[in-house]
Amino acid sequence: MGFRALASLIAAVAATAAFAAPATAGDIVRKPDLAVWGADGRFQGYSAAQTLDLSSDAEKATFTAKVAGNLDDPTYNFDLNLNQKPDEHVTTNRAVGVGASWNAREAAIRSSLARSFGFGLLPKTNYVRLSMDMNAVQPVYLRGRMPVTRANVRSELTLDGRRVASIAVGGGTTGQEGVDFSLTRPFDLPAEFTVSLRADDERVQDGRLMVKLVRATW
Repeated sequence: MGFRALASLIAAVAATAAFAAPATAGDIVRKPDLAVWGADGRFQGYSAAQTLDLSSDAEKATFTAKVAGNLDDPTYNFDLNLNQKPDEHVTTNRAVGVGASWNAREAAIRSSLARSFGFGLLPKTNYVRLSMDMNAVQPVYLRGRMPVTRANVRSELTLDGRRVASIAVGGGTTGQEGVDFSLTRPFDLPAEFTVSLRADDERVQDGRLMVKLVRATW
């Protein structure tokens, strides 16, 4: 069932692209990404994806349809990503992504939005980047239950082309509200320091200090 559904989807997408722009259909439709795997000589699962490149002069855009799993329980996935191409102001200015997936157990949607704001004499290497990620998951057989949702907002500071610090605030219906603060390579030290606080019922349940080595040069 999964193979037939994906084959129909790929055929429909390719036909649509060829009909809409016959001269550029070969540039729009990329080669499918196909894979199968097994164990002990038995077929276990497969993965098949088809990507369309819908980029323009100002925007890089890709749409991907994917099915993966086994013949009895496939998972279908769609992703659309839009990225503004670099300009004289900021290396990467705006990015938008939306996606959805579903199988016999649950359905999920997700979205992301990011924007960079340059400043100083060289805004291309000095900027603040704001991003927001949201997702929601709904069990298929429990229609009366509220979907599990979560949102995360992050701000990152880049100076002289190097990410210096970031702070993130997130929360949702899962009770995992929290704050992350990350300081990257302070005083040229090859390390990233992150403080993470997680709250539950207005009380801090989890507090961590993490140190991660950051590659400076090879």
